[in-house]
Amino acid sequence: MTPLNEPLPWEIDANKPLVPVFCEGDLVGYCEPEYANEILDVMNEQDKLLKALRMACSDLVRKRKGDPAEVEELVQKYIQRAERPKSGPRAIALLLAERQKQLGVSPQEFLKFCDTYRVSSEDIKNMCAGREVPHDLIAPLARILGTTVEQVQDILDGLA
Repeated sequence: MTPLNEPLPWEIDANKPLVPVFCEGDLVGYCEPEYANEILDVMNEQDKLLKALRMACSDLVRKRKGDPAEVEELVQKYIQRAERPKSGPRAIALLLAERQKQLGVSPQEFLKFCDTYRVSSEDIKNMCAGREVPHDLIAPLARILGTTVEQVQDILDGLA
């Protein structure tokens, strides 16, 4: 646990017209005073969450009696999994979830909708898990998403 009097890594000097921004005492840039506090709150929160993730991964490695060198690798693995997928089956699964919201239907209704296009709930679970999308599902997925077959293929191939 960090002591209460420990300085936060991100700071500002609000007495300047353009506010200098410091990270751990080093000047990293300038910004307008009206945005400075909000930016620093976000940056300090991000640092706090990253520290919490490292602590959780360290606890996990320690509980399974793993090598402490695994902690950073595990942290990076979780960060990658948390990022919005830009390509591959998980990106398509995310687009399907967004499409459900656009249509304003419940998950059950959306699964029935997808099933009418011959995309089963099992197919969607497989996409969420990152498994390969069978070629015969690309055209139905394009119709469900309201896009072209080429666009769906580009997302799957990582070209989008």
